[in-house]
Amino acid sequence: MGSPLSSGSHAKGPFGAPSVRANGLYGLLLGTTLTAVPGVTADSNGNGVAGMISNGSAHLDFRYRLEYVDQAPFADTALASTLRSRLTLVSADWAGVSFVLEIDDVTAIGNDLYNSTTNGELRYPVVADPEGTEINRVQVDYRNGDVHGTLGRQRILHGNHRFVGNVVWRQNEQTYDGLRAQWQPARGLQVDASYVYRVRRIFGPDDGAQPADWGGDIGLLRATWSPAEKQSLSGFAYLLDIDPDANFAPGLTVANASDTVGVEYSGQWSDFNLNLALATQSDAGDNSANYRATYYNVDAGWALSLARLEVGYEVLGSDNGQGFRTPLATLHKFQGWADKFLGTPGDGIQDAWFAVSGKRDAFNWRAVYHDFETDRNSRSLGSELDLLLGWALTPKLSLELKAAFFDGDGTPAYQDTDKVWLTAHVAF
Repeated sequence: MGSPLSSGSHAKGPFGAPSVRANGLYGLLLGTTLTAVPGVTADSNGNGVAGMISNGSAHLDFRYRLEYVDQAPFADTALASTLRSRLTLVSADWAGVSFVLEIDDVTAIGNDLYNSTTNGELRYPVVADPEGTEINRVQVDYRNGDVHGTLGRQRILHGNHRFVGNVVWRQNEQTYDGLRAQWQPARGLQVDASYVYRVRRIFGPDDGAQPADWGGDIGLLRATWSPAEKQSLSGFAYLLDIDPDANFAPGLTVANASDTVGVEYSGQWSDFNLNLALATQSDAGDNSANYRATYYNVDAGWALSLARLEVGYEVLGSDNGQGFRTPLATLHKFQGWADKFLGTPGDGIQDAWFAVSGKRDAFNWRAVYHDFETDRNSRSLGSELDLLLGWALTPKLSLELKAAFFDGDGTPAYQDTDKVWLTAHVAF
């Protein structure tokens, strides 16, 4: 079901924000929230709203990326040259209230030699960085002791981003329209609950081959208990009732409606760390599928004198031809940087991986090898080698060279793919 703040599934106003009605309601909510707290109105001493603005801060952030993709069976390789420009305005705090306004612009530099999902260049492989300008965040925060509430368009990050993240890798960040509450009811216990009525996806601000946003009723609940230093146990429930969209196939919208519950453990002892996770997922809302699939993960790392070693095994299971889905995750972080498994195969997937990484002075590096099989029948899907070299020239300027080489095992949906990225990031 859509939110009353929504003005229609795809009606948008300036900067790709919701339509005029929704923008007006955001403004009303902002003004009402700021003035409802005693003393937040402007006074002769410059406090209140006027003081929040005058004592706030502004930040500029630019990220340029050159992305090369050689993907079978495309005859043409993709070359995407894009710049993300970001302006962030953060108010000062007054009576526990503050607000954030952040505007992003993604611009292609040079010719469109790639399929952005909106530019119609279908002869090239996809590089999901469509052009556009939008409000990335517009939020009001309230803090009082161990309580933190956020209203509006915001980032929501849970754990390692396997189930809920912001897909920060792509030029257009994933953000969420809704209400979030975080609090600490007891020492060592943290609770995080959100109601989301719209997910602003990486494919926006305008619809293309993929919907720019998902509407619905989405509940995100996570509780974390830390019984000792560097030890944590989390339980979570992610209830995704995503609305159908007549303009898109169910697989791009309502097929992602699901209920997921699970637990995670994270622990570290000296130079060794261990992460465990177990979850189950079933269909929800208007999803016509009927399934119950299981997820589990185990990974460990050892810090040595010259490098860090990691090994992991992750399984997204399947049932009745449906694979376990993580549609709100920062998917690029998992199952290889070539992004071949953004959608889980119907037979599920097993990912056995090994990584080595290190850091010296201003440089950091990482190499990862993945071996992929279906969870059902253990059919090979291919392997992948990922490489990264980063260089922090200054605290505000960094360069990164990154590559992914996927070797498919003949499955038409997972053919050979090579990707290379050069990224420059500067912040002011």
